[in-house]
Amino acid sequence: MTSTEVNKQLAEISKYNSDKELPKSFEDLILEVHNRGICGQCAGCVSFCSADQIGAIQMREDGPPIYVNKDNCLSCGICYLICPQTKVFNSELHNKYQFKPPIGNWRNITSAQATDHKVRAIATDGGIVTALLLYLLDNNMIDGAIVTRKTDPFTRKAVLATSSEEIIEAAGSKFDSQSLTEHLGKYTTFTPVITSLKQFMDADRMNLAVVGVPCQIHSIRKMQELKIVPSHVVKYVFGLFCNENFTLSEELRQKMEEKFNFSFDDVIKMNIKEDIIFFLRNAEPLHISFPEIDEFMRPACTACDDFSNVYADISFGGLGSKDHFTTTLIRTPIGALIYNDALAQGYIVEFPEDNTPLMKSKMIAEIISYAKWKMKRANKFLMNLKESGNGE
Repeated sequence: MTSTEVNKQLAEISKYNSDKELPKSFEDLILEVHNRGICGQCAGCVSFCSADQIGAIQMREDGPPIYVNKDNCLSCGICYLICPQTKVFNSELHNKYQFKPPIGNWRNITSAQATDHKVRAIATDGGIVTALLLYLLDNNMIDGAIVTRKTDPFTRKAVLATSSEEIIEAAGSKFDSQSLTEHLGKYTTFTPVITSLKQFMDADRMNLAVVGVPCQIHSIRKMQELKIVPSHVVKYVFGLFCNENFTLSEELRQKMEEKFNFSFDDVIKMNIKEDIIFFLRNAEPLHISFPEIDEFMRPACTACDDFSNVYADISFGGLGSKDHFTTTLIRTPIGALIYNDALAQGYIVEFPEDNTPLMKSKMIAEIISYAKWKMKRANKFLMNLKESGNGE
């Protein structure tokens, strides 16, 4: 980041902090997030630190970020403000995106699938996210999309896809038991998408779409509210429904295998609908309920109360739709424009029998039910933290 960009960013932050005694800093982030065990290790604070080039903070190989040189910290508060675990900007974002509990504002809900057989063949559900990204790219509305590419059933890597081939590849990359074994030391279902934005600091004219889970979209919306570079390049925000993510060490992996009597070597793919589904080689799919698998969840996910990705332009998931279809929650005017035009151009298709008023009511009811459950879980977790002396 150049000195001009830093000064511009600090000026924007100072506007927000003008009516405060002192801005919150990385010290506060340590106390309120790291020490409470709820850091998601998304690396956003490190990636967009104003003192990035002089090395104030850095990520560790495992665990929350740390000070490298505390004296270099500018105490600007960017790290604290954009962290998805802090409550800053919640009221502003709620107002801006017309939040209504428990699933936020929405204009329409549909069950649909991509018309491209190639996309449907590799997509987890109906391939709608991939189809909409292809629509945006083909119509020159984006220069690329930040997506995640699968490396094994649990592990994904954030990449910038700038071609149709790369977007489709990210929808369902192939893997085998050998590639899985290479990742068994430690692997995770969580991919730090936000760090990929760092490479676009100087991209004034680039337009990107971003696909992410609720905590990632929350941070991006905070960055946009503060006008933090490079949030300006994110034009379209696609959010995924999310109950939880997992980070497994070798020991925890073995414990999960023993508890549910399966081997990760036999896992072909994983999907999440009403429960977690492991598709296995030469065996019936294994269904595991969320309460059964809570002990393997990332602590940061336990503190999150957003299931349906309330700040996205469009939210997506398998919940409520039959196999090979995607439940699509259209939220913002730009989200509606994208979806309706992609539908008109034939990138996606809806079937009347899957989109009756009764079916839509059932889909919304299921999403609300899971959203309330996740809120209740988060409130209980944070209350327990408070009672144990780790509250805010």
